Amino acid sequence: MTQSNKEITKASYEATASEFALNVAKLAPINSIEEFLSLLPAKAKILDLGCGSGRDAKIFTEFGAEVVGIDFSANLIEIAKGHAPRAKFALMDIENMDLAENTYDGVWAVCSLTHIAKKELPNVLKKIHLLLKEDGYFYLALKKGSGEVLEQDKRYEGEHKKFWSFFTEDEIRRFLQEAHFNVVDFAEVEKNSPYQTHSAFRIFCQKS
Repeated sequence: MTQSNKEITKASYEATASEFALNVAKLAPINSIEEFLSLLPAKAKILDLGCGSGRDAKIFTEFGAEVVGIDFSANLIEIAKGHAPRAKFALMDIENMDLAENTYDGVWAVCSLTHIAKKELPNVLKKIHLLLKEDGYFYLALKKGSGEVLEQDKRYEGEHKKFWSFFTEDEIRRFLQEAHFNVVDFAEVEKNSPYQTHSAFRIFCQKS
C-alpha cells in the first residue's frame, strides 16, 4: 500500500526525532517569541502547532504562558514532555485538530504548516481562526519559494523524505485574507544556520 506524503513525512520525523531536537535546540526565534508575547495578555493561552521537541513551548512557559503543544510525531511529543514540563502536549494531526474553539489568545506555527498541502491549507487556517479568541493573534513562519515537493531531507543520513510547500508573499497574504486574518507584521528572514534549508517569511496576524 502506497504511503501518503503525510505518512512519509511523519515517519521521517519519528526516525530522526532525537537528532532533530538537537539540531533545532539553538534556533528558537527569540525576537519573534518576544514580539508575539508583547501582543498577548499576561498568562496567555498559546497553542503551539507542530511543537516538535517543545523548544518554543518551554520558552513560552518561562514567560508565564499556558501552553498546549500538538505534533503528529509520538517520539517528538515524548521529547517535548521532558523538555517543557510546564506545558501540555497532545499527539494530534494539524489537519484534524480536536480542540475547543474560542480558547487561545495566540496560535504559534513555526514552519509546521510548510508540511501541509496547499489545497488543505484553507481548511487548516479556518480551524485556527475558530480556535482563537476574539482578536487573538496568529504567528506563522513558512519557507519562501514556489510549488510543493516530496524530497529527501539531506540533513539526515539514510532515507528520510519530507513533503514541503513553498510560498510567495502574495500567496501567503491571499490565504490569510481569505481566512479572515489581518496581517500585522510581515518580514522575510534570511537563512542564518546551515540547518535552515530556505529563507522564510514570518508573519504576525490577528483574527478579524
